[in-house]
Amino acid sequence: MNKDTLENQPKNQCNPFIPTKRDIARTEELSSKNAVIAGILSFIFLPGGLLYLNRGINSLKILGYVFAVSFMFNLVTKAEENSKSFSNLLGLIGTGAITAEQVMAVNKAQQRLQKQSSSVLAYSFEKNEKQVSDSETKQEAINQLKQLKEKYEVNEISEEEFKLQKQIILSSL
Repeated sequence: MNKDTLENQPKNQCNPFIPTKRDIARTEELSSKNAVIAGILSFIFLPGGLLYLNRGINSLKILGYVFAVSFMFNLVTKAEENSKSFSNLLGLIGTGAITAEQVMAVNKAQQRLQKQSSSVLAYSFEKNEKQVSDSETKQEAINQLKQLKEKYEVNEISEEEFKLQKQIILSSL
């Protein structure tokens, strides 16, 4: 299968670990959040984690699965002491799953943002190289942009510094 057919296929709406359309639309906002804070808040105080990330549909899916498994377990067993410890374990597993999902949402948003920025940078470099003529000043600008790109790719400069220096070079043309 090629990439286009994979993207056009409907995703499983019942899987809480797949980002929702709202998550994808809010990539920048989610990527600005701290995954550690989201995880700690979600594990210690679940509503705090949900409010911090302003998202909850996937957590509600996990909560529904936990209630369904708990209900089925209680139908099968009698109200014994062992069943209460299993219910506590199931609650801990559910909390861990919600915490993991919240942290994964932040990390996936950061990955999507990095992919978007790298594809935009590659496009802008290709576009700028095509527009520049053979004159010496424009050739120097291309060389400076290439050097700047190499520095950015090996993490010698930050993204903000890269964008600032790129704008300075392009405005000098």
